[in-house]
Amino acid sequence: MFALLSEDPFLPYSLFPQSDNLYLLHLHEILGALLFYVAVYQWVAPVLNRLIFGKHYTSIQKPKVRVDFDVHTVSHIQCIVTMYVIAPIIRRPMDLNVVTYKDDLCAMASSVTLGYFLWDLGVCILHYELYGLQFMAHCLSSLYVVALTLKPFCLSWAGKFLLFEASTPFVNNNWFITQLSRGASKPVVPLWFNVLNGLLLLAVFFTVRILWGFTAILLLIHQMWKVRDQLPVLQTCILLSLNVTLNSLNVFWFYKMLRIARKMANGSSKVTKSH
Repeated sequence: MFALLSEDPFLPYSLFPQSDNLYLLHLHEILGALLFYVAVYQWVAPVLNRLIFGKHYTSIQKPKVRVDFDVHTVSHIQCIVTMYVIAPIIRRPMDLNVVTYKDDLCAMASSVTLGYFLWDLGVCILHYELYGLQFMAHCLSSLYVVALTLKPFCLSWAGKFLLFEASTPFVNNNWFITQLSRGASKPVVPLWFNVLNGLLLLAVFFTVRILWGFTAILLLIHQMWKVRDQLPVLQTCILLSLNVTLNSLNVFWFYKMLRIARKMANGSSKVTKSH
């Protein structure tokens, strides 16, 4: 087991150790995270995919599909990193001043995540024909919200909103299962694993992205109201608008998941009855 962080271990290596500007103070962590995810994408993800998926990965003829495999693997690793860095800050009090509060661990979590979204933005630009406007918009929105926390603005809420990433592994697993099942004459992934992952995906996605997502927004608005005279008006409006939009999209995606799950359940039921 990894011990929870009690302080930012990378802060002593800051390029601007005397700076009060969190962007400068944690610039080395932003750049370090960006380089880390570039390295994971270029070298680690392909090796892991060869080991885990074997010929299902090495025999891929379409470069776009291989890119997607590697991107989902990076996303998996990013989720693990995120859960680790937010673990010690997730229980920060909710009544901290959203405008003035500073915290090295919260800033580290935001910086590492910012580095990831910068990498993600690069991928969306390089492979725009694969991911399109939808993923680009989602990336830019996430990038803006995370970057804003280092202003600082809502920095104590960084870990609370990054908790959304808890559903990412199940989303990725579902994508991998779909890819492995295409063109296969027999199931590549055991049915029990597929069903278990689907149930966990629905449960975790609903809990962290919808139930907690809308609850967190209401709680954050309550805290903002307490310091309404200090709030940067434009940035507050953008932040809340983006969060409401992303949460609404989560409701739409959850609805689609339920429809797909229902179709799969009905299909399985028809197959069982025919036998």
